[in-house]
Amino acid sequence: MAPIFEDGEAILVTTHGPGNLHLYTYAASNGEGGVHGSVHTSRSGVSNFIIPYSYNYTQYAFYWDGDGKAECHIGWKSDPKTYPMEGKGWENSSWVMLGDTEVSVHDVS
Repeated sequence: MAPIFEDGEAILVTTHGPGNLHLYTYAASNGEGGVHGSVHTSRSGVSNFIIPYSYNYTQYAFYWDGDGKAECHIGWKSDPKTYPMEGKGWENSSWVMLGDTEVSVHDVS
């Protein structure tokens, strides 16, 4: 598997039900502070999100605060590796660093 954000590999998040996907990008190559935000969905079914590549930030933490399950995938392949997103806050968020090939759980609080 290619490293995240190389050769078109992206982080895709699939959620079930309403809630908010929170994203924190940090560890800027130019020393700037991190950026965090969230996007809300009120859909009762499945929603899909793409975690965007940043030319400046090298680490990405994200979590889903909805009641339904969420999972993330690396890549666009027909059978990408899937990681459950069980964390509900920054203490146990899903986390990747530029160049990683796996998603892990990390405390960024």
